[in-house]
Amino acid sequence: MVLMRFALMACGLAAALASAASSARAETGQQTTSLNVRQLFATSCGWCHQSGGRTEGRGPKLAGTDKSDEYIINQIKKGKPPGMPAFGGSFNDTQINAILAYIRDLKDEP
Repeated sequence: MVLMRFALMACGLAAALASAASSARAETGQQTTSLNVRQLFATSCGWCHQSGGRTEGRGPKLAGTDKSDEYIINQIKKGKPPGMPAFGGSFNDTQINAILAYIRDLKDEP
């Protein structure tokens, strides 16, 4: 039951993020500088990766991860059943790379 609620919440988030992502692009389809990766992370990943990814929650701690860029990008795009939804249909490559850079810049909390 909890997993079903989580999946429904994730689907709703994905739809909301897709809408927000489209507003971050110019009419020509080019990315604008208004992408707020912290907000993007907080509203999509922050539900499970607590403290902005700095501590473990439902999902693992991301700060200081030893996973490769390719692995992280693949996880974002394809998800990881049963808990992590796939965001490949919601985020474009620019947004996924921005999330990757955000993860790489995370510092452990003191």
